[in-house]
Amino acid sequence: MRYPHTYSLLVVLSIFAAFALSACERVSLRPYPEEAVLPDIPSTIIDIVPEDEVLPAPDGMQEQRTEATPDEGAHNSIDDSDAAAGTPEAQETPAKASIQEEQMKEEAEPETPIERLISPVYYALDDYRVSFDDKMRLNELAKRLNQPENRHLSLRIEGHCDDRGTRDYNFALGERRAAAVAQFLRAQGIDGVRITTISYGKERPVALGTSEAIRAQNRRAQIIIMVGAKN
Repeated sequence: MRYPHTYSLLVVLSIFAAFALSACERVSLRPYPEEAVLPDIPSTIIDIVPEDEVLPAPDGMQEQRTEATPDEGAHNSIDDSDAAAGTPEAQETPAKASIQEEQMKEEAEPETPIERLISPVYYALDDYRVSFDDKMRLNELAKRLNQPENRHLSLRIEGHCDDRGTRDYNFALGERRAAAVAQFLRAQGIDGVRITTISYGKERPVALGTSEAIRAQNRRAQIIIMVGAKN
């Protein structure tokens, strides 16, 4: 070899260039070297499963989804009801409901037949006071007679007694019994011209006998309805 020193120099330069290149690879190219180095992010593997191999959701998840639906519907219904509460139709609803309830009560509770309202008023021995139960019934009778369709009806009240006592005494007692019923009906608003009274004493018993049960049937004020009242 004619230039041994030249060959040695080339070897040294090659080694130096190799070190220089390895150092360049380690130099950071980031504009801000003081920032922390981000960790290596592993690559994500996406596995696409064919549609025919997709498994259905567990039963528990399906139930949770179905149970959530009514809550949403209930929320919407509450909002709708709140919005409708301010409308005129919603404000009129309570009044209409009360009218409907009254009509239903009238239909559910039919009026007592007038034949039951004119059943006799019974008395104790030597008494002509009207009992509380009879007053309640007579009050209902007065309401019925005061209705416009019943203005043409009038009343005849007959006073009766049992077989004990004199004839004159029983006539007077029968008159008091008929007058007590007539006075109560007039107090309920029935015009006096629509009511007449008469006493038969013990002359017209409904039952014959001397037992207390039979005598109690004869101590009465009989109410008779007549057509053609004078208004």
